[in-house]
Amino acid sequence: MTAAERARSVPVPGATPAMIAPIHLSSLAQLLFADIAGMLEAQGRAEPQFAQVVALLAQRLEQIQRWQSVLEMAGDTCTSTTIRKVDGQQVMTEMIRARPEVGMLSDAMRQAQSLLGELMLSPSAAMKIGSGKKDAPGDFDDF
Repeated sequence: MTAAERARSVPVPGATPAMIAPIHLSSLAQLLFADIAGMLEAQGRAEPQFAQVVALLAQRLEQIQRWQSVLEMAGDTCTSTTIRKVDGQQVMTEMIRARPEVGMLSDAMRQAQSLLGELMLSPSAAMKIGSGKKDAPGDFDDF
């Protein structure tokens, strides 16, 4: 179905189409997408317009797993050796630096946390959703 056909179609009230994972996602990202979409569906908040945000979150979660595994295997730091001439003699210096994956992991985690908040899937967002529910009026409201 093309975008024009979708625009012309009449939506059925009460029937929400399931969130469909974009085709460009890897197998792992599609599994993560389905898991996140399932959480939203369980809360009654799965909407097709959230699909791209959920896809971006799935990609970031996949990257977090990848970079975390690289860091577990290779460690958080790397060393580089430089040889310079100082006063006619060769001097070897070694510099210890953070691996590039450390920064990429930090950035991915920060963006994933932000996306979880946008989708109202973080604990603080759950508190906001929960506080919006009101009990039915009762006999003890005046106390």
